[in-house]
Amino acid sequence: MYIYYLIEIYKPGNKFIFVTRFNHHNFPGMAKSEVLCPDCKQKSTCFRQLDEGQLQITNESKVQIRYKKGETIIKQGSFVTHVLYIREGLAKLYKEHDDGASLIYSILPAGTLVGLSNLFTRETFGFSVAALSGATVCSIDREVVEQMVHENGSFARSVIEALNQETKNLRSKLVSLTRKPLRGRLSDTLIHLSRDVFDSQEFPYKLSRNDLAEFSGMSMMSMVRTIQEFIKEGHVFENDGKLQVANIEALERISLENK
Repeated sequence: MYIYYLIEIYKPGNKFIFVTRFNHHNFPGMAKSEVLCPDCKQKSTCFRQLDEGQLQITNESKVQIRYKKGETIIKQGSFVTHVLYIREGLAKLYKEHDDGASLIYSILPAGTLVGLSNLFTRETFGFSVAALSGATVCSIDREVVEQMVHENGSFARSVIEALNQETKNLRSKLVSLTRKPLRGRLSDTLIHLSRDVFDSQEFPYKLSRNDLAEFSGMSMMSMVRTIQEFIKEGHVFENDGKLQVANIEALERISLENK
């Protein structure tokens, strides 16, 4: 099993990026991942399509990393050397702008693969990913994932299905951000978090208010004002570090009315 390290060296006006690897057998302090791919009970839909031998190849080309809340998992502009799997925890995928502002494209729950859209390209990441909670991430060599696409038709189909869903979500996000005013945008955000991310009408406040604003494409002040309106109207409640969507049908009506 090889463990890969991405090393970035900065000099004024330049950034040099190197990738090196170590065999854990030669470095006793570098332990194997706690969970082997063939034994993992939390495989993504894509990797469930692989046979035992292919899972073993995948296991030998990945490392499992634990991130703390707020830590950067992917840095925008870095080379795409691996595909990442959010095995546990929650993360955000966002675009960093030159003026310091950010726009969150997606909230990534456990079970999400990141970097599929960069397969078979030599582009750098056009986004950053950061942990919104403690997160366990499997980092899998991109070339091995590309090999599996070539060798396993069911795996390739599952990758395409995941990319199709990602495209559908981004199109819906584009409509929300460009065609709806503030109340419609925040309604869409809360509905998405309740149904697609947490699968519950009550969920912990793992996103900061700034995250909610950036995910909804609005300023912090506008987000706070709008969510207070929703609380007064009885659509949502805040309690003990949790947000409860009390009336999701009302949020759906607000979303439709503001198209």
